[in-house]
Amino acid sequence: MKKSLYILIFFPFFLISQNASQNKETVSEKTTKLSVIERQFSKPVVLAYQNQAINTIKDFYNYINLYKEVERSLALEKEIDQSIENLFLNTAITLKNVFKDADKTIPLNEFLTKCKAQSVSILVSDFQENNTVSDTFFTFQYKMNVTVDNKTTNYIVNQKVYFFPSEKQFGKQNKQVWQLKLGEM
Repeated sequence: MKKSLYILIFFPFFLISQNASQNKETVSEKTTKLSVIERQFSKPVVLAYQNQAINTIKDFYNYINLYKEVERSLALEKEIDQSIENLFLNTAITLKNVFKDADKTIPLNEFLTKCKAQSVSILVSDFQENNTVSDTFFTFQYKMNVTVDNKTTNYIVNQKVYFFPSEKQFGKQNKQVWQLKLGEM
């Protein structure tokens, strides 16, 4: 009788302690779900990379504005195209169609072709980092002021900037470096 009484008294405590240890595991899992970026770098370093990501976005639009600012030459156009493509993760990335239907997206190459064909000027401002925690990218929201053929339209844009390690060769040594590449809007 005493044994069954002890079992009845201590069994709920046993269940509660089991449940508590399971909760500890889920809390532990949440802390290990910190992004690779947050685990790899201190906050000031992450902020520096985020600032560099914003500068990369600005560089993209500065290259776009070069299409209308400089005299047309095929060699220069190809150089601008190559510089823009180097800023992006790949050429299949889609961007907001600021030329016709802004709710739809178009591939990077089509975006560039339309920028070359029309007189386009793009200004960006008011960058805000969204609190998206990811292992591979930052997300930014910013204002985009687009002038196409003397007609100006304003947009609020969300854009990913991918941040990932890659191997680079320096002489005979390979080193892991972190790269920033623009992503979809």
